[in-house]
Amino acid sequence: MLPLVLSSLLLSPAVAAAAQRQRSVISRGDGFLRASINPISGVPALRRRQISEDVENQKTGTRYAIDIGIGTPEQTITLILDTGSPDLWVNPTCETANVPKECGQYPQFDYTKSTSLKTTGFADILSYGKGNASIEYITDTITIGSTKVKDQILGVNFESYDIPLGILGLSPPMDPSDPENYPFLLDTMAAEGIIKSRAFSLDLRSVTEPEGAIIFGGLDTGKFSGSLARLPMLDPSQSPQGFDRYWIVLTGVGLTLPDGTSDKSGTIEVPVFPDSGGTLTRLPTPIFQAFGESFPGAQFDAASGFYIVDCAVGDEAGSVDFYFGSKRIAVPFNDFIWHLADGQSCVLGLLSDDDEPVLGDSFLRAAYVVHDQDNRALHMAQAANCGTNIVSIGSGKNAVPSVTGDCTAAPAPTAVGGGLDATATRQPTNVFTGSSPDATAIGGGPGPAGGRTTASAVGLGPSATPSAKSAAGRTIAVSDIYGTSSTGLKVAVVLVAAVVDKEVLSARFHKR
Repeated sequence: MLPLVLSSLLLSPAVAAAAQRQRSVISRGDGFLRASINPISGVPALRRRQISEDVENQKTGTRYAIDIGIGTPEQTITLILDTGSPDLWVNPTCETANVPKECGQYPQFDYTKSTSLKTTGFADILSYGKGNASIEYITDTITIGSTKVKDQILGVNFESYDIPLGILGLSPPMDPSDPENYPFLLDTMAAEGIIKSRAFSLDLRSVTEPEGAIIFGGLDTGKFSGSLARLPMLDPSQSPQGFDRYWIVLTGVGLTLPDGTSDKSGTIEVPVFPDSGGTLTRLPTPIFQAFGESFPGAQFDAASGFYIVDCAVGDEAGSVDFYFGSKRIAVPFNDFIWHLADGQSCVLGLLSDDDEPVLGDSFLRAAYVVHDQDNRALHMAQAANCGTNIVSIGSGKNAVPSVTGDCTAAPAPTAVGGGLDATATRQPTNVFTGSSPDATAIGGGPGPAGGRTTASAVGLGPSATPSAKSAAGRTIAVSDIYGTSSTGLKVAVVLVAAVVDKEVLSARFHKR
């Protein structure tokens, strides 16, 4: 972080929303607090008539967001939940947000009304796959449910492009050795004893079950089947770009057909990271082609880069399978097929990327993932839903308990065929020859890296000469966070937080 040349930015706030939304009702039961769901201000109130459309929105580019409180008195702010970046910041510039109307429906943080806000004298530029944000760092109180995190560092944006909502990042710092790192939200929650270690679980849920959860400091055995497989995080030096994220090793892929038979690749070793901020899964070209050439009826469209499929296949019982050692995560066709804005075309939720493979929402909807930063490990199981049983995550080497999900596991498929070839690049044999659909809006994945700059480089000082720090400083390369729904809306999910015994913070989200 670099000192500001001129620290008067906060004296002229952007226009805040005229009315703040009412906080969620918090109810207590069995030693924990759980929040109810509130409607979003500015979104049409025809909720009961839009249930089927909501499901379509989930298939076409959902973004998962969390409602948190900021400041004193508390203001409710909606932020995108992103496990691919570490920073927390608010107040995107709606005029340049790509979707200004949708951006304007969400309240902005009015920092002039917070009595607990303090300036820090530091600024930054964060670059994302589709846009960037120039922010000034402040400290203020963050409220999740009824738990308060005091003096948390966060950014207030003063100029951003192509980003309609602020971001709550939950990844490790990109460069752990960078002296400019500061305590991110997960760090502060652990340091204050709100949670016992820097760990949380994430359950995005299937498109057929539009309610999911993030639990800080805990996990829910009623939301997965089988055991949690411990997957060590790779050292940054072993990652494709040298950044520290939740990198793990994908060891195999497969396809299970509706008749229960399956075809699996040989052993591979591909670094990937689960990213809730990425709409689509992006894998190296040989794996991309292996899936596309084997998926029922899929045809490659060179113009868009997608495999086009019959939307009706989503109603069949097959799955796209991912292997991490002995752990298999089966993504139902229904979750892996994405509907485009024309309402008629569908594509596989997968793109080719040989530089930085990502397991996006098209994968995460079928996985239950516990993120343990302290022990540099992910714990993964097949997502399911058979009730609620929240278990606290402790501290130390075995912080994440060795537990089995309460849900009944599906039977293993019957292996047939000669195996998917996930190592060789080939020319597509099934080629789409029709008019290419507009699939560009749902692209999701890593974008170019950005860098830190001085305040003068972002327009705060009298000079706009870029600092050398912008080229040599810490880079923030994070995922392409936004996709488009069938109605053109960018954000379709809201999380509302609750508290579990001050050790486990639970949040429920509802796809809007």
